Amino acid sequence: MTDLAFHALAAKVRAATRAADLAFVICNETHALAGYRQAALVGYFGARRTRLVGHSGLADVEADSPYALWLAELADHLRPRFDALPPAARVLSLAPSMLPPALAASWADWLPDHVWVLPLIGPDGQTRAVLFLARENPWPTEFGADAPEYLLLQAAATYGHAWWALTGRRRSLGTLWQGLWSRRALRWSLFLLPLVLLAPVREYALVQAEVISLRSQVIASPRDGVIRRITVQPNTPVEADQVIAELDDTTLFNRLAVAEAALASARLELHQASQRAIESQTAKAELNLAEGKLREREVDVASLQREVAQLSIKAPAKGVFVYSDPDDWAGRPVQTGERVGLLADPASLGVQAWAPVSEAVNLAPGAPMTLFLRVAPLDPVSARLDYAGYQAVEAPNGVASYQLRGHIDEKTQVARIGLRGTARVSGDWTVLGYLMFRRPFAAVREWCGC
Repeated sequence: MTDLAFHALAAKVRAATRAADLAFVICNETHALAGYRQAALVGYFGARRTRLVGHSGLADVEADSPYALWLAELADHLRPRFDALPPAARVLSLAPSMLPPALAASWADWLPDHVWVLPLIGPDGQTRAVLFLARENPWPTEFGADAPEYLLLQAAATYGHAWWALTGRRRSLGTLWQGLWSRRALRWSLFLLPLVLLAPVREYALVQAEVISLRSQVIASPRDGVIRRITVQPNTPVEADQVIAELDDTTLFNRLAVAEAALASARLELHQASQRAIESQTAKAELNLAEGKLREREVDVASLQREVAQLSIKAPAKGVFVYSDPDDWAGRPVQTGERVGLLADPASLGVQAWAPVSEAVNLAPGAPMTLFLRVAPLDPVSARLDYAGYQAVEAPNGVASYQLRGHIDEKTQVARIGLRGTARVSGDWTVLGYLMFRRPFAAVREWCGC
């Protein structure tokens, strides 16, 4: 009957898939081989610490309770003695007299008088855990192969192997390599890997890009003033000489009205001087002064009229007026030459991109570019690189980058000025291995300096 209980216990040990399940079986099912009052399993976890992992009658244990901490300290104290145990009978009959006073003082609070300590040793010869079996009746000091205690020692050896398999098993590199090498797919992959790494590919960089116009003019304020309103909406097509913005300068209109009034007075004075010059020779000198004053007033009025004409900012040619927001410009003071917007030609589209310093490859004029717009990721746009900047500048995203500019090869209905996306810029030809390991190599050389 005892042999049947042993085999049933071994089957439960083999069925355990977790360390917690195995600890429960060890502490509770071992009672089928030999009777005891309480069983406690304490595990050794290397540098982590020794702790209680299982106890009879409990599904979960608290490793930080006073009882658990005392058992862990007791297991640490007994660990050196396990190496001196004979291989045929790895069991330690424990008594309070074998312990230091600090541990022996708490014996009566936690354990009965008779305790067996069974070390659970794995195939590597190391003690992975220790099993405490305590009861009121004495454990036998001598027993034969037919005694229940003999099967208890055999069960402890089985426990040690199972505990090692679930908690402390480490596969060697040789075993791992043999397992992997036995797979035909892996062998073929390793054989083909050098050929794949030598496959010719082109270097490339994925950069942020924007559709721009290659023929554009800056629309600037012709004089100092205040923007009254922008007459066209952003990104609106305009015709040549169409008014696109108006400046508000009340002072200028007042000055023009005063100058026109002064011009009218000068004409009247000239007419009166002409009448007097007919009747008197002395009035001819006044006529010359009146003519000079009239010409001066005419120059003032003409100058002010030219300035008034500059209050209307007109498009110099046909195109698309690109600027931010009309509300941002209304009532905004501007200076002479300050940029208001951009007049772009929608028929000549290009690509402007920024390649981060860490992502830049060997880019030469004429390199292929493929633009993937966010609004149409399934319709790539082909382009060609015109030039790449030599000096790093700050990109719109705040990253130090090289400015790239190219032209779109083909006509497309997808691209329009202002759209953004990602551009794939191709560089020189190389092999796939270099393309894959270029960044790691650069990072290692930057870190070690060799």
